[in-house]
Amino acid sequence: MMPAYNAASYIEVALQSLLRQRNAAEMEIIVINDGSTDSTSDILHRMSNQFDEIKLVETENGGVTRARNIALAHIAPDADLVSFLDSDDLSPMGRFERDIETFRNNPDLDLVYSTLRLFETMDRALLEPTENSDTLDVRGIHLGAGLYKTSFIQSLGGFDEDFVQAEDTDFLLRALESQPKFMVTSEIGYYYRKHGGGLTREKSTVVREFSRALLKSSKRRKVLGPDFQMPQDVFDIKAFTRNPRWA
Repeated sequence: MMPAYNAASYIEVALQSLLRQRNAAEMEIIVINDGSTDSTSDILHRMSNQFDEIKLVETENGGVTRARNIALAHIAPDADLVSFLDSDDLSPMGRFERDIETFRNNPDLDLVYSTLRLFETMDRALLEPTENSDTLDVRGIHLGAGLYKTSFIQSLGGFDEDFVQAEDTDFLLRALESQPKFMVTSEIGYYYRKHGGGLTREKSTVVREFSRALLKSSKRRKVLGPDFQMPQDVFDIKAFTRNPRWA
């Protein structure tokens, strides 16, 4: 599922990176156009008319958190698995085939969590980072790195609309606090575009909301008691300390 707001510069290639994998499994791409004022709506209508896999939902602008909750409400009743892709990022070729096979071999899993590849420039023909693009592979805190069992996602109660940003961080932390059965893989499962635009341009807001998500998680874990342990080795946040230009 994909929330979108004024994403005309990137959303077509983001969707193409998903559509090229539609042979891996039956796929429905839920796109919430959150009141875009650029040509995002035109692009989405054209692509949804061309590809049956794209389910377009138009809403008035209410923010990314509300858009994500609307997307959750549109999950098909027979959907087995759920993934997330932001409108300016890319899904690596083969990601779904690989992760779906992992679920087949491990049917008790609630989620498979992959590695992120941060990049700056993209080969538009290949839908891959260019050979000369600076990249960083890291197990970051990013909702899109996971492929999730639908029943597990629905058990978490949706995204907290108290968050302006970092709603995905809060959601992922709540997911891990619920002690799911999961597998972490070193395979690249998400291409994260590093650029000056997008929601992350407001650094102070990002830091504040991310800190709130961590604080809320800490308070919830205290309620769970001293014996509760968060899953280990899921995130490698120190990678950003070692590579500060990507922070």
